[in-house]
Amino acid sequence: MKKNGIIILLICAGLAGCAGGKKGVQPTSPYQRAPIVEVTEEELSNDSSLIDATMQQLLGNQEESLERYRALLRKSPKYAAAHFGIGKLFFSMGWLDSALYHTKTACQLDNSNHWYKIQLASIYEHTRDEKNLTATWETLVSQYPDETDYYYSLSNAYLLAGDVPKSIEALDRVEKRFGVTEAVSLQKQKLWNAIEKPEKARKELEKLAEAIPTEPRYSAILAESYMQEKNYAKALQYYTQIYENNPENEAAPISLASCYLAMGDMHNAYRYLRRGVLLTGGECRYKMVYISEFLRNQKFFASYSRKCFLLADTVASRCTENDGYTMVYGQMLAAQERYEEAVTQFKAYIKTDKSQYAAWEALLISEERANMDQGMLLEDARQASELFPLHLRPYLILARGYLDRGDCKQANFYIERCLMIAPKEDAVKQLNQQIKQRCQ
Repeated sequence: MKKNGIIILLICAGLAGCAGGKKGVQPTSPYQRAPIVEVTEEELSNDSSLIDATMQQLLGNQEESLERYRALLRKSPKYAAAHFGIGKLFFSMGWLDSALYHTKTACQLDNSNHWYKIQLASIYEHTRDEKNLTATWETLVSQYPDETDYYYSLSNAYLLAGDVPKSIEALDRVEKRFGVTEAVSLQKQKLWNAIEKPEKARKELEKLAEAIPTEPRYSAILAESYMQEKNYAKALQYYTQIYENNPENEAAPISLASCYLAMGDMHNAYRYLRRGVLLTGGECRYKMVYISEFLRNQKFFASYSRKCFLLADTVASRCTENDGYTMVYGQMLAAQERYEEAVTQFKAYIKTDKSQYAAWEALLISEERANMDQGMLLEDARQASELFPLHLRPYLILARGYLDRGDCKQANFYIERCLMIAPKEDAVKQLNQQIKQRCQ
Protein backbone atom coordinates (compact mmCIF):
# COMPACT_ATOMS: atom_id res chain seq x y z
CA MET A 1 0.00 0.00 0.00
CA LYS A 2 2.81 2.37 0.82
CA LYS A 3 4.42 1.74 -2.61
CA ASN A 4 1.10 2.45 -4.38
CA GLY A 5 0.75 5.69 -2.43
CA ILE A 6 4.17 6.82 -3.66
CA ILE A 7 3.21 6.05 -7.29
CA ILE A 8 -0.04 8.06 -6.91
CA LEU A 9 1.89 11.01 -5.49
CA LEU A 10 4.30 10.93 -8.43
CA ILE A 11 1.45 10.90 -10.96
CA CYS A 12 -0.29 13.70 -9.11
CA ALA A 13 2.91 15.71 -9.08
CA GLY A 14 3.11 15.37 -12.85
CA LEU A 15 -0.49 16.48 -13.28
CA ALA A 16 -0.13 19.32 -10.81
CA GLY A 17 2.85 20.54 -12.80
CA CYS A 18 0.47 21.57 -15.55
CA ALA A 19 -0.75 24.62 -13.73
CA GLY A 20 1.48 27.60 -14.26
CA GLY A 21 3.66 25.72 -16.79
CA LYS A 22 5.74 27.75 -19.24
CA LYS A 23 5.23 27.47 -22.96
CA GLY A 24 7.95 25.50 -24.72
CA VAL A 25 9.21 23.69 -21.62
CA GLN A 26 9.29 19.89 -21.92
CA PRO A 27 6.66 18.14 -19.76
CA THR A 28 8.25 16.34 -16.83
CA SER A 29 5.60 13.58 -16.82
CA PRO A 30 4.11 11.58 -19.70
CA TYR A 31 0.68 12.44 -18.33
CA GLN A 32 1.24 16.17 -18.03
CA ARG A 33 -1.34 18.24 -19.94
CA ALA A 34 -0.70 21.39 -21.92
CA PRO A 35 -0.33 24.48 -19.71
CA ILE A 36 -3.63 25.94 -18.50
CA VAL A 37 -4.58 28.94 -16.45
CA GLU A 38 -7.23 27.40 -14.19
CA VAL A 39 -8.11 23.86 -13.12
CA THR A 40 -11.85 23.17 -13.32
CA GLU A 41 -13.78 20.53 -11.41
CA GLU A 42 -14.17 18.55 -14.63
CA GLU A 43 -10.41 18.59 -15.17
CA LEU A 44 -9.75 17.52 -11.60
CA SER A 45 -12.24 14.68 -12.06
CA ASN A 46 -10.50 13.65 -15.29
CA ASP A 47 -7.11 13.68 -13.59
CA SER A 48 -8.45 11.50 -10.79
CA SER A 49 -9.88 9.03 -13.30
CA LEU A 50 -6.59 8.99 -15.19
CA ILE A 51 -4.71 8.17 -11.99
CA ASP A 52 -7.16 5.37 -11.29
CA ALA A 53 -6.79 3.86 -14.79
CA THR A 54 -3.02 4.21 -14.65
CA MET A 55 -2.84 2.54 -11.25
CA GLN A 56 -4.79 -0.45 -12.54
CA GLN A 57 -2.34 -0.68 -15.43
CA LEU A 58 0.64 -0.54 -13.07
CA LEU A 59 -0.92 -3.27 -10.94
CA GLY A 60 -1.25 -5.52 -13.99
CA ASN A 61 -5.05 -5.31 -14.18
CA GLN A 62 -5.17 -4.68 -17.92
CA GLU A 63 -8.90 -5.29 -18.49
CA GLU A 64 -9.87 -3.06 -15.56
CA SER A 65 -7.44 -0.37 -16.71
CA LEU A 66 -8.75 -0.54 -20.29
CA GLU A 67 -12.37 -0.16 -19.16
CA ARG A 68 -11.52 2.89 -17.05
CA TYR A 69 -9.55 4.53 -19.87
CA ARG A 70 -12.50 3.96 -22.24
CA ALA A 71 -14.96 5.39 -19.75
CA LEU A 72 -12.75 8.44 -19.32
CA LEU A 73 -12.45 8.97 -23.08
CA ARG A 74 -16.22 8.62 -23.56
CA LYS A 75 -16.62 11.48 -21.10
CA SER A 76 -13.62 13.56 -22.34
CA PRO A 77 -12.66 12.48 -25.89
CA LYS A 78 -10.12 15.32 -26.20
CA TYR A 79 -8.15 14.45 -23.06
CA ALA A 80 -4.63 13.96 -24.49
CA ALA A 81 -3.14 12.22 -21.43
CA ALA A 82 -5.90 9.60 -21.52
CA HIS A 83 -5.23 8.88 -25.20
CA PHE A 84 -1.55 8.53 -24.35
CA GLY A 85 -2.27 6.20 -21.43
CA ILE A 86 -4.58 3.89 -23.34
CA GLY A 87 -2.13 3.97 -26.27
CA LYS A 88 0.60 2.83 -23.91
CA LEU A 89 -1.65 0.05 -22.62
CA PHE A 90 -2.49 -1.13 -26.14
CA PHE A 91 1.21 -1.01 -27.04
CA SER A 92 2.10 -3.26 -24.10
CA MET A 93 -0.67 -5.67 -25.18
CA GLY A 94 0.66 -5.80 -28.75
CA TRP A 95 -2.38 -4.06 -30.26
CA LEU A 96 -0.24 -1.79 -32.40
CA ASP A 97 -2.97 -0.32 -34.63
CA SER A 98 -5.00 0.84 -31.62
CA ALA A 99 -1.84 2.03 -29.86
CA LEU A 100 -0.89 4.06 -32.94
CA TYR A 101 -4.33 5.65 -33.26
CA HIS A 102 -4.51 6.83 -29.65
CA THR A 103 -0.87 7.95 -29.47
CA LYS A 104 -1.26 9.98 -32.68
CA THR A 105 -4.41 11.51 -31.24
CA ALA A 106 -2.54 12.44 -28.05
CA CYS A 107 0.16 14.15 -30.16
CA GLN A 108 -2.47 16.08 -32.15
CA LEU A 109 -4.23 17.25 -28.99
CA ASP A 110 -1.00 18.24 -27.22
CA ASN A 111 1.87 18.85 -29.62
CA SER A 112 4.18 20.09 -26.85
CA ASN A 113 4.48 16.83 -24.92
CA HIS A 114 7.62 15.02 -26.03
CA TRP A 115 6.64 11.80 -24.23
CA TYR A 116 3.77 11.35 -26.66
CA LYS A 117 6.08 11.65 -29.65
CA ILE A 118 8.64 9.28 -28.13
CA GLN A 119 5.93 6.65 -27.70
CA LEU A 120 4.77 7.32 -31.26
CA ALA A 121 8.34 6.76 -32.49
CA SER A 122 8.52 3.46 -30.56
CA ILE A 123 5.36 2.25 -32.27
CA TYR A 124 6.68 3.25 -35.71
CA GLU A 125 9.88 1.35 -34.94
CA HIS A 126 7.93 -1.78 -34.03
CA THR A 127 5.82 -1.55 -37.17
CA ARG A 128 8.90 -0.90 -39.33
CA ASP A 129 7.45 2.38 -40.56
CA GLU A 130 10.84 4.00 -41.17
CA LYS A 131 9.42 7.02 -42.99
CA ASN A 132 7.22 8.11 -40.09
CA LEU A 133 9.86 7.02 -37.58
CA THR A 134 12.46 9.40 -39.02
CA ALA A 135 9.84 12.16 -39.43
CA THR A 136 8.87 11.86 -35.75
CA TRP A 137 12.46 12.10 -34.54
CA GLU A 138 13.08 15.03 -36.93
CA THR A 139 10.16 16.81 -35.25
CA LEU A 140 11.54 16.09 -31.80
CA VAL A 141 15.00 17.34 -32.77
CA SER A 142 13.45 20.47 -34.24
CA GLN A 143 11.35 21.15 -31.13
CA TYR A 144 14.07 20.27 -28.61
CA PRO A 145 17.42 21.05 -30.27
CA ASP A 146 19.34 20.81 -26.98
CA GLU A 147 18.38 17.18 -26.31
CA THR A 148 21.42 15.25 -27.58
CA ASP A 149 19.74 11.86 -27.18
CA TYR A 150 17.17 12.82 -29.79
CA TYR A 151 19.89 13.28 -32.41
CA TYR A 152 21.22 9.79 -31.63
CA SER A 153 17.72 8.34 -31.96
CA LEU A 154 17.27 10.17 -35.26
CA SER A 155 20.57 8.76 -36.48
CA ASN A 156 19.48 5.25 -35.48
CA ALA A 157 16.15 5.76 -37.24
CA TYR A 158 17.89 6.61 -40.50
CA LEU A 159 20.15 3.60 -39.96
CA LEU A 160 17.08 1.36 -39.62
CA ALA A 161 15.83 2.85 -42.88
CA GLY A 162 19.13 1.90 -44.53
CA ASP A 163 20.12 5.52 -45.12
CA VAL A 164 23.67 5.65 -43.71
CA PRO A 165 24.56 9.12 -45.13
CA LYS A 166 21.47 10.59 -43.41
CA SER A 167 22.41 8.75 -40.23
CA ILE A 168 25.84 10.38 -40.34
CA GLU A 169 24.30 13.77 -41.16
CA ALA A 170 22.18 13.58 -37.98
CA LEU A 171 25.36 13.07 -35.98
CA ASP A 172 27.01 15.97 -37.81
CA ARG A 173 24.24 18.16 -36.44
CA VAL A 174 25.12 17.09 -32.89
CA GLU A 175 28.75 17.93 -33.53
CA LYS A 176 27.96 21.36 -34.97
CA ARG A 177 25.83 22.21 -31.98
CA PHE A 178 27.84 20.70 -29.14
CA GLY A 179 31.36 20.22 -30.54
CA VAL A 180 33.46 17.09 -31.07
CA THR A 181 32.60 14.27 -28.67
CA GLU A 182 33.91 10.76 -28.33
CA ALA A 183 30.55 8.99 -28.71
CA VAL A 184 29.59 10.85 -31.88
CA SER A 185 32.97 10.61 -33.61
CA LEU A 186 33.34 6.89 -32.90
CA GLN A 187 29.82 6.18 -34.18
CA LYS A 188 30.50 8.19 -37.33
CA GLN A 189 33.77 6.32 -37.80
CA LYS A 190 31.90 2.98 -37.70
CA LEU A 191 29.31 4.22 -40.16
CA TRP A 192 31.90 5.50 -42.64
CA ASN A 193 33.68 2.16 -42.43
CA ALA A 194 30.35 0.38 -42.99
CA ILE A 195 29.94 2.11 -46.35
CA GLU A 196 33.62 1.53 -47.20
CA LYS A 197 34.90 5.05 -46.87
CA PRO A 198 37.99 4.52 -44.70
CA GLU A 199 39.44 7.97 -45.34
CA LYS A 200 36.35 9.66 -43.91
CA ALA A 201 36.42 7.20 -41.00
CA ARG A 202 39.99 8.18 -40.29
CA LYS A 203 39.06 11.86 -40.40
CA GLU A 204 36.76 11.24 -37.46
CA LEU A 205 39.63 9.78 -35.45
CA GLU A 206 41.86 12.67 -36.46
CA LYS A 207 39.28 15.11 -35.10
CA LEU A 208 39.17 13.17 -31.84
CA ALA A 209 42.96 13.03 -31.56
CA GLU A 210 43.09 16.78 -32.09
CA ALA A 211 40.22 17.52 -29.71
CA ILE A 212 41.53 15.21 -26.93
CA PRO A 213 45.33 15.16 -27.34
CA THR A 214 45.84 13.72 -23.84
CA GLU A 215 43.85 10.58 -24.74
CA PRO A 216 46.39 8.28 -26.46
CA ARG A 217 43.93 5.70 -27.88
CA TYR A 218 42.93 7.65 -30.95
CA SER A 219 46.43 8.80 -31.78
CA ALA A 220 47.62 5.19 -31.38
CA ILE A 221 44.98 3.86 -33.77
CA LEU A 222 45.89 6.51 -36.32
CA ALA A 223 49.62 5.91 -35.92
CA GLU A 224 49.23 2.16 -36.41
CA SER A 225 47.03 2.76 -39.45
CA TYR A 226 49.67 4.99 -41.04
CA MET A 227 52.39 2.48 -40.14
CA GLN A 228 50.51 -0.21 -42.05
CA GLU A 229 50.34 2.11 -45.03
CA LYS A 230 54.06 2.87 -44.61
CA ASN A 231 53.24 6.54 -44.25
CA TYR A 232 55.89 6.88 -41.55
CA ALA A 233 55.89 10.68 -41.46
CA LYS A 234 52.21 10.78 -40.42
CA ALA A 235 52.72 7.88 -38.01
CA LEU A 236 55.65 9.72 -36.43
CA GLN A 237 53.44 12.77 -35.91
CA TYR A 238 50.97 10.78 -33.80
CA TYR A 239 53.56 8.68 -31.98
CA THR A 240 55.36 11.91 -31.03
CA GLN A 241 52.09 13.35 -29.74
CA ILE A 242 51.50 10.23 -27.64
CA TYR A 243 55.01 10.36 -26.22
CA GLU A 244 54.84 14.07 -25.36
CA ASN A 245 51.61 13.50 -23.42
CA ASN A 246 52.65 10.17 -21.85
CA PRO A 247 56.46 10.15 -21.50
CA GLU A 248 56.35 7.82 -18.48
CA ASN A 249 54.25 5.19 -20.24
CA GLU A 250 56.64 2.49 -21.47
CA ALA A 251 54.66 1.87 -24.67
CA ALA A 252 55.00 5.50 -25.81
CA PRO A 253 58.81 5.67 -26.34
CA ILE A 254 58.88 2.06 -27.60
CA SER A 255 56.27 2.84 -30.26
CA LEU A 256 58.16 5.96 -31.23
CA ALA A 257 61.37 3.90 -31.47
CA SER A 258 59.62 1.38 -33.72
CA CYS A 259 58.55 4.15 -36.06
CA TYR A 260 62.11 5.51 -36.26
CA LEU A 261 63.36 1.97 -36.91
CA ALA A 262 60.93 1.61 -39.84
CA MET A 263 62.11 4.97 -41.16
CA GLY A 264 65.75 3.81 -41.02
CA ASP A 265 66.71 6.34 -38.34
CA MET A 266 68.77 3.99 -36.17
CA HIS A 267 70.05 6.70 -33.86
CA ASN A 268 66.58 7.76 -32.71
CA ALA A 269 65.39 4.15 -32.74
CA TYR A 270 68.01 3.24 -30.12
CA ARG A 271 67.51 6.51 -28.27
CA TYR A 272 63.80 5.90 -27.60
CA LEU A 273 64.21 2.15 -27.14
CA ARG A 274 66.66 2.89 -24.34
CA ARG A 275 64.30 5.41 -22.75
CA GLY A 276 61.45 2.92 -22.84
CA VAL A 277 63.21 -0.09 -21.33
CA LEU A 278 64.94 1.95 -18.61
CA LEU A 279 61.70 3.45 -17.33
CA THR A 280 60.83 2.25 -13.85
CA GLY A 281 57.92 -0.14 -13.66
CA GLY A 282 56.75 -2.44 -16.42
CA GLU A 283 57.56 -6.12 -16.81
CA CYS A 284 61.14 -7.22 -17.36
CA ARG A 285 60.17 -9.87 -19.90
CA TYR A 286 58.60 -7.26 -22.16
CA LYS A 287 61.66 -5.03 -21.89
CA MET A 288 63.84 -7.94 -23.03
CA VAL A 289 61.43 -8.76 -25.85
CA TYR A 290 61.59 -5.15 -27.08
CA ILE A 291 65.39 -5.27 -27.23
CA SER A 292 65.35 -8.67 -28.91
CA GLU A 293 62.82 -7.56 -31.52
CA PHE A 294 64.86 -4.49 -32.46
CA LEU A 295 67.97 -6.65 -32.87
CA ARG A 296 66.17 -8.63 -35.59
CA ASN A 297 66.73 -5.65 -37.88
CA GLN A 298 70.10 -6.31 -39.52
CA LYS A 299 70.98 -2.66 -40.00
CA PHE A 300 70.14 -1.90 -36.38
CA PHE A 301 72.04 -4.97 -35.19
CA ALA A 302 75.14 -3.91 -37.12
CA SER A 303 75.20 -0.48 -35.48
CA TYR A 304 73.71 -0.99 -32.04
CA SER A 305 74.02 -4.66 -31.04
CA ARG A 306 76.79 -4.00 -28.54
CA LYS A 307 74.86 -1.17 -26.89
CA CYS A 308 71.71 -3.28 -26.84
CA PHE A 309 73.47 -6.20 -25.16
CA LEU A 310 74.75 -3.81 -22.49
CA LEU A 311 71.23 -2.41 -22.20
CA ALA A 312 69.89 -5.94 -21.68
CA ASP A 313 72.48 -6.49 -18.92
CA THR A 314 71.30 -3.30 -17.22
CA VAL A 315 67.67 -4.41 -17.38
CA ALA A 316 68.59 -7.86 -16.03
CA SER A 317 70.43 -6.31 -13.10
CA ARG A 318 67.20 -4.60 -12.04
CA CYS A 319 65.02 -7.72 -12.26
CA THR A 320 64.55 -10.94 -10.34
CA GLU A 321 64.57 -14.44 -11.82
CA ASN A 322 60.81 -14.67 -11.33
CA ASP A 323 60.10 -11.73 -13.61
CA GLY A 324 59.82 -13.94 -16.70
CA TYR A 325 62.61 -12.29 -18.68
CA THR A 326 65.21 -15.06 -18.34
CA MET A 327 64.36 -17.00 -21.52
CA VAL A 328 64.78 -14.00 -23.80
CA TYR A 329 67.84 -12.78 -21.94
CA GLY A 330 69.40 -16.26 -22.15
CA GLN A 331 68.88 -16.26 -25.92
CA MET A 332 70.59 -12.88 -26.17
CA LEU A 333 73.54 -14.11 -24.10
CA ALA A 334 73.82 -17.24 -26.25
CA ALA A 335 73.84 -15.05 -29.37
CA GLN A 336 76.94 -13.36 -27.94
CA GLU A 337 78.47 -16.78 -27.19
CA ARG A 338 78.22 -16.06 -23.47
CA TYR A 339 77.09 -19.64 -22.95
CA GLU A 340 77.80 -20.07 -19.25
CA GLU A 341 75.75 -16.98 -18.44
CA ALA A 342 73.05 -18.20 -20.82
CA VAL A 343 72.89 -21.53 -18.96
CA THR A 344 72.17 -19.68 -15.72
CA GLN A 345 69.27 -17.81 -17.36
CA PHE A 346 67.77 -20.89 -19.02
CA LYS A 347 67.92 -22.80 -15.75
CA ALA A 348 66.20 -19.91 -13.99
CA TYR A 349 63.47 -19.98 -16.61
CA ILE A 350 63.00 -23.77 -16.35
CA LYS A 351 62.75 -23.46 -12.59
CA THR A 352 59.54 -21.46 -13.08
CA ASP A 353 58.26 -23.21 -16.24
CA LYS A 354 59.33 -26.73 -17.25
CA SER A 355 56.71 -27.05 -19.98
CA GLN A 356 58.57 -25.35 -22.85
CA TYR A 357 60.82 -27.65 -24.87
CA ALA A 358 62.53 -24.67 -26.50
CA ALA A 359 63.94 -23.70 -23.10
CA TRP A 360 65.33 -27.19 -22.52
CA GLU A 361 66.89 -27.35 -25.96
CA ALA A 362 68.46 -23.91 -25.53
CA LEU A 363 69.84 -25.06 -22.17
CA LEU A 364 71.33 -28.26 -23.60
CA ILE A 365 72.93 -26.47 -26.55
CA SER A 366 74.47 -23.83 -24.27
CA GLU A 367 75.79 -26.49 -21.88
CA GLU A 368 77.39 -28.38 -24.77
CA ARG A 369 79.00 -25.28 -26.24
CA ALA A 370 80.24 -24.10 -22.87
CA ASN A 371 81.86 -27.52 -22.30
CA MET A 372 80.21 -27.66 -18.92
CA ASP A 373 80.24 -30.59 -16.52
CA GLN A 374 79.10 -33.70 -18.38
CA GLY A 375 77.20 -35.05 -15.39
CA MET A 376 75.03 -31.95 -15.28
CA LEU A 377 74.50 -32.10 -19.06
CA LEU A 378 73.38 -35.74 -18.92
CA GLU A 379 71.05 -35.11 -16.00
CA ASP A 380 69.41 -32.18 -17.82
CA ALA A 381 69.15 -34.26 -21.01
CA ARG A 382 67.54 -37.10 -19.07
CA GLN A 383 64.90 -34.77 -17.60
CA ALA A 384 64.22 -33.28 -21.02
CA SER A 385 63.83 -36.75 -22.57
CA GLU A 386 61.29 -37.74 -19.93
CA LEU A 387 59.29 -34.54 -20.36
CA PHE A 388 59.50 -34.52 -24.16
CA PRO A 389 59.95 -38.14 -25.35
CA LEU A 390 59.42 -37.29 -29.03
CA HIS A 391 62.34 -34.88 -29.37
CA LEU A 392 65.66 -36.11 -30.72
CA ARG A 393 68.36 -33.89 -29.16
CA PRO A 394 68.12 -35.11 -25.53
CA TYR A 395 68.52 -38.76 -26.67
CA LEU A 396 71.50 -37.88 -28.88
CA ILE A 397 73.22 -36.14 -25.98
CA LEU A 398 72.53 -39.09 -23.70
CA ALA A 399 73.73 -41.68 -26.24
CA ARG A 400 76.93 -39.73 -26.95
CA GLY A 401 77.57 -39.01 -23.27
CA TYR A 402 77.25 -42.63 -22.17
CA LEU A 403 79.42 -43.73 -25.09
CA ASP A 404 82.12 -41.31 -23.91
CA ARG A 405 81.82 -42.86 -20.44
CA GLY A 406 82.14 -46.35 -21.88
CA ASP A 407 78.63 -47.36 -20.78
CA CYS A 408 77.61 -49.36 -23.87
CA LYS A 409 74.34 -50.57 -22.36
CA GLN A 410 72.99 -47.06 -21.82
CA ALA A 411 74.51 -45.81 -25.11
CA ASN A 412 72.66 -48.57 -27.01
CA PHE A 413 69.44 -47.87 -25.12
CA TYR A 414 69.40 -44.20 -26.11
CA ILE A 415 70.61 -44.68 -29.69
CA GLU A 416 67.67 -47.05 -30.22
CA ARG A 417 65.37 -44.25 -29.15
CA CYS A 418 67.11 -41.98 -31.67
CA LEU A 419 66.61 -44.53 -34.43
CA MET A 420 62.91 -44.77 -33.60
CA ILE A 421 62.49 -40.98 -33.88
CA ALA A 422 64.79 -40.09 -36.81
CA PRO A 423 66.43 -43.14 -38.41
CA LYS A 424 67.54 -41.21 -41.50
CA GLU A 425 69.16 -38.34 -39.60
CA ASP A 426 72.91 -38.15 -40.42
CA ALA A 427 73.88 -37.44 -36.81
CA VAL A 428 71.93 -40.50 -35.69
CA LYS A 429 73.52 -42.74 -38.34
CA GLN A 430 77.04 -41.59 -37.49
CA LEU A 431 76.58 -42.01 -33.74
CA ASN A 432 74.99 -45.43 -34.22
CA GLN A 433 78.00 -46.50 -36.27
CA GLN A 434 80.40 -45.26 -33.59
CA ILE A 435 78.54 -47.18 -30.88
CA LYS A 436 78.61 -50.38 -32.93
CA GLN A 437 82.35 -50.03 -33.50
CA ARG A 438 83.18 -49.36 -29.86
CA CYS A 439 80.67 -51.69 -28.21
CA GLN A 440 81.19 -54.92 -30.21
